[in-house]
Amino acid sequence: MRVLMLDDHVMFLQGLKNLLAVLAPELQVDTSPRLAEALQLAQLTAYDLVLLDWHLAEHEGAQSLEKLREAGCTARVVVLSGETGSALIRRSVELGAAGFIPKTYSSEMMIAALRQVLAGRIYLPAQGLADAGAGARGAARPASIEADPRFAGLTPRQIEVYLDAARGLPNKLIARRLGIAESTVKTHLTAVFAALGVRNRTEAAYQASREGLRIA
Repeated sequence: MRVLMLDDHVMFLQGLKNLLAVLAPELQVDTSPRLAEALQLAQLTAYDLVLLDWHLAEHEGAQSLEKLREAGCTARVVVLSGETGSALIRRSVELGAAGFIPKTYSSEMMIAALRQVLAGRIYLPAQGLADAGAGARGAARPASIEADPRFAGLTPRQIEVYLDAARGLPNKLIARRLGIAESTVKTHLTAVFAALGVRNRTEAAYQASREGLRIA
């Protein structure tokens, strides 16, 4: 797995890189303190995961996410931030983040969150889930799409579109990657959301986090 970490706090960046080296020494990790440099790296390398500081000195998270996608980066983007309000968590998910990890976490909590992300799941903090009205768990569901009966009536292409959307790819980028029309992407997502019992990407992301569903 190729990982790109973008954070202008150099000590935090190095500390997180050292942590990942212990958690998963097989990872190939690149780091950058500046968005411009990260965009160049993203154009040269097909990353699987980007760990993005929301509050860069030069850009805020919304701009950073947009520029990464414009550069053709199709990796899951997980936001890191010292700000942990539910409004910011929800906004990052609405903008396409496939997870959110507070920088205020203890080492143990950070490790647990990173393990979830590296396992291909969407990680959202418990406070964000509770404030979104998603704190209570329903009946246990299978953690894999293949074993989940909600996906049984969907086509392979619909599931492929869902996984791309769950990773935070915009419809235009999904259409380009799969060689289909953007309207077809929307049609597929409508079918998926109906099967999952949600209304949009944001609700689907919260559901996937709550249920531990693997998206990568």
